[in-house]
Amino acid sequence: MNLKDNLINALTKNESEITPAGSFPATCMTELMEKDGVRFPTGHTDAEQMAKIASSAYRYVGLESMVLPFDLGFEADAIGCDVALTDHDNSSSITHAPFDSVEDFEMPDDYIHNARFPALIEATGILQEEYGDQDIPIVGAMSGPLTVLGQCLGIEGILKKLSKDYYVVEDALDAINDGLIEQIELYNELGMDAIVLYEPNGTPELVAPEIYEQLLIPFHEDLTAATDIPIVLHICGDTNAQIANMMSAGYDGISIADDVDINYAKKVREDIGADTAICGNISTTDTLFMKTPKEVEEDVTEALEKGVDVLLPSCMIAPLSPSQNIRAIVETRNKFFENK
Repeated sequence: MNLKDNLINALTKNESEITPAGSFPATCMTELMEKDGVRFPTGHTDAEQMAKIASSAYRYVGLESMVLPFDLGFEADAIGCDVALTDHDNSSSITHAPFDSVEDFEMPDDYIHNARFPALIEATGILQEEYGDQDIPIVGAMSGPLTVLGQCLGIEGILKKLSKDYYVVEDALDAINDGLIEQIELYNELGMDAIVLYEPNGTPELVAPEIYEQLLIPFHEDLTAATDIPIVLHICGDTNAQIANMMSAGYDGISIADDVDINYAKKVREDIGADTAICGNISTTDTLFMKTPKEVEEDVTEALEKGVDVLLPSCMIAPLSPSQNIRAIVETRNKFFENK
């Protein structure tokens, strides 16, 4: 089975030889990193270590994707923010931005050449050289415009500004989107097989569905129009109120958390006449982190029985999750189709 074709077909045709079992949110597991002798923060900046981390879940537990980069601060770093990279997991935090307000926000002309982009480009080449004959999909991760702006200036302040001076925020998002389109074009040029775009600040807990529709969908439509490869939108948490919006911007797939029932997402898809692939939604904080392989098997089987298009963890896998639980995702998928 060609894993690249299988994933692409699942995302673009809603059909596949077998339901892909991968991870679009990055997989950076401590157990696997220790086996490879790699660690953070070096794994964020060194191409060799970045490639090892991205491929580790495929090599050790069989997940059918290699995702990079690993943190939500990647874009803010390239914009010029000071980013603190932790040494215990793949998280990062913004410690200083080169502008004081939304009104001052500017994108650098050399955005896709800054910060960790050169390491990302080199790491992608390493993965293609080492795994090209194995047809394993390389997935380029990136953040969406509202998430990037929130990383740079704090989402609380952005939302307050949005209620008072909508067009200032819109102008900043427009500038960011121009850079993100360049990033998408770069991912296409590098020969990546798919893109996952994280927009956690698009959760209905922060942005009402009507604001999402008015403000974010036009920017997301520009992003999806810029790519020649499949692109998936991931928003964390309870996105039930946002599912229709997520399916309305041209994404080939949406990645949902375990807060959203797959059957509900399928019903929304049918109601609005979309053909968006539904990806997810095995709990990372509960099932994969805390439970047993047998309990993972139960959740995976339920997702497959409901007809999930791409089988994924619901969000980024907790670094200390046991590898046997992640391996159980693939093993259960295999057993499910053997018995059909």
